[in-house]
Amino acid sequence: MLGFNNWGDFIVSAAIIIEMISVAVFFIGIVFLFIESKKKLGLKLIIGSVIAFVIGFSACTANFTLGPMH
Repeated sequence: MLGFNNWGDFIVSAAIIIEMISVAVFFIGIVFLFIESKKKLGLKLIIGSVIAFVIGFSACTANFTLGPMH
């Protein structure tokens, strides 16, 4: 499946892509806040991107293991 060894690799790769897109949308939302006619849309974009970033970040951290560290 596209060079992924297991589902964990696929989930982490998808989560990284989601995080990059959400950061880009966040900055677009900040720009829209300064445009008077797009202020409401900018706020919606910021809220949605923060939610997407939290989901993507939690998908990445769910695959961390503490195995040989302790």
